[in-house]
Amino acid sequence: MNGEVSPTGIPVVLDETIHQPTRLRIMTLLVSVPEPDRLAYGFIQQTLGLTGGNQTVHLRKLEAAGFLAITKEFEGSKPRTWLQATRAGRKAYAEYLADLEKALGLRVHRTAQDDGQAGRK
Repeated sequence: MNGEVSPTGIPVVLDETIHQPTRLRIMTLLVSVPEPDRLAYGFIQQTLGLTGGNQTVHLRKLEAAGFLAITKEFEGSKPRTWLQATRAGRKAYAEYLADLEKALGLRVHRTAQDDGQAGRK
């Protein structure tokens, strides 16, 4: 979010990194676990029904934005990839939700008022 607000108070731009539907779903899962917990790459892939390639593209964008940390470890001889929302990612997600709620609330309120005016002369 760039902080710009329209005269009516509606955010001009929602954070596009989070707003993209797949990344929003990924971030929602990641912030649903308390800090410092993390989720397995495979869990997110299976839960959201993503292909490995599709998930990797979105994870790279979130990581580049500083919204998630990717950790690779071995459990015995098996590699495991863990994903964790960073503090910056949790903050960006909370700001995104606040901006979205604000925009929707204002739009719903204005729509309700407009509906009340319908049919009046």
